[in-house]
Amino acid sequence: MRSFPMLNDMQRAGHEHASASFTANAAPVLEVGQGEPFRLDARSLLTGGLFESTGEYEKLSIPVTGPVAVRGANPGDALRVDVHEIRIDSRGAMVTLPGRGGFSGTLDRAGHVVEIVDGMVRFGDGITIPVRPMVGKIGVAPDGPSPNSSTVGFHGGNMDCKDVVAGSAVILPVQVPGALLFAGDLHAVQGDGECSLTAVEVEGSVVLSCRVLPNASLQRPVVLSGGSVITIGDGDDLDEAARHALDDMLALVVADRGWPREKAAMLLSAAADVAVSQLVNARASVKVTLAERYFLSPPFAATTPDTMNA
Repeated sequence: MRSFPMLNDMQRAGHEHASASFTANAAPVLEVGQGEPFRLDARSLLTGGLFESTGEYEKLSIPVTGPVAVRGANPGDALRVDVHEIRIDSRGAMVTLPGRGGFSGTLDRAGHVVEIVDGMVRFGDGITIPVRPMVGKIGVAPDGPSPNSSTVGFHGGNMDCKDVVAGSAVILPVQVPGALLFAGDLHAVQGDGECSLTAVEVEGSVVLSCRVLPNASLQRPVVLSGGSVITIGDGDDLDEAARHALDDMLALVVADRGWPREKAAMLLSAAADVAVSQLVNARASVKVTLAERYFLSPPFAATTPDTMNA
């Protein structure tokens, strides 16, 4: 376990440095070296008190904090972002909205505030849910139009991948000098799909560090978590998102093993899992998970150097 510098010595960006988009047009709020830990505070639906004073939940949004410039990151590289710690508040919120969510029947506008005590979400009516804090939005600035913070894409963004937890890493294709990293949208817990529109949305903070992987060719984000490699695909619907996630995993296995596409595809059919990350936003996200033991080489194989001790 790495011992971090005292909080006062670690660079930190408060949630007042909120951004509604992943943009290359904003000045960096932090500049960090490779391997240097830093903390980002994150806003939630409860930030500012509007959630509990208005029922117009559709007017609320969850921005990201940033951007953070990483020294040595350049277009054509990939950025490995290690998630070291996620701290969450003792309250969370959820909403439903008409016309939103993954259900066939429409849902009414509703809000729900929960308490978080002793590692459990007190959902109500005697139901408790174990917390599993995660980062819903993490990405870099594209070289071009600035996607809304609620959009998932090649830059990362609103992936809502529940595997982005403390101890995991996200690898992102660098688009602009310095990478310009943003993160936010912390969840106390989320199920695959985030089917009602939100997870248990919480304020909090996340400690990250970054490493540059020079000349790494990635089309979209890759998550390393729990001994698995996870590709994230996005699309206008789940079919398109699944194809992107499968194509990306296929390309990783072909490059790693030197196999024909057909043999790699058979391995995925036997050993990989396809699941929904989220199906409720403007673009859906699907993940393909394959154990790292099927890879031979860094940064995906189990022999990848421990960046925490580098």
